Amino acid sequence: MKKLILLGGIGLAIVVILVVWTLIAGLGLVSEKLPHWMSAAEKVAGVAIGKAKEALPGIQEKAGKVSPEITERVKGLISGDEIPEKDVGGEDIAGIPRVPNMVRVSFDISNGKRTIGYKGKIDLGTVTDFYNKEMSALSFKKKVLSASTHDEVHEYKKAKKALEFSFKKTDRLRIAMTEMVIREL
Repeated sequence: MKKLILLGGIGLAIVVILVVWTLIAGLGLVSEKLPHWMSAAEKVAGVAIGKAKEALPGIQEKAGKVSPEITERVKGLISGDEIPEKDVGGEDIAGIPRVPNMVRVSFDISNGKRTIGYKGKIDLGTVTDFYNKEMSALSFKKKVLSASTHDEVHEYKKAKKALEFSFKKTDRLRIAMTEMVIREL
């Protein structure tokens, strides 16, 4: 009888170990594949929204008549602003770091002053925290010019150098996205 109980206990332990191992392996697979699945879902949703935009001309105007809030959501969904895979032409401002995974999406020089736009799949708070830390380390003094839950404008000054950073939260399909513009003053 004792042998039977001992064998049953060992068998149960083996079953528990196999179940735990299966759960851990399953979670690993899901966490590894989830970004790919989300990317594919975003592309499918983008195509569907593009088709809807073609099929329903004037959807933004119609939504605007119903509710301004709906209009803003529709604009966000059908904007079609995708993040390019590589930087557009131009250059970054020397000595000013860039948040990893942000792509340069615009570049302009006017009156010798550069304005550079970036976009990335990264949370607004992460981007502003990055620049608060990095610019402070470079001895720039920060002044917040405006702030809300969706955008912030900071001015950084050091000696005769002045920069304006505009940050905007542009989440799309529940994916954290941020646009930012750095402008030389």
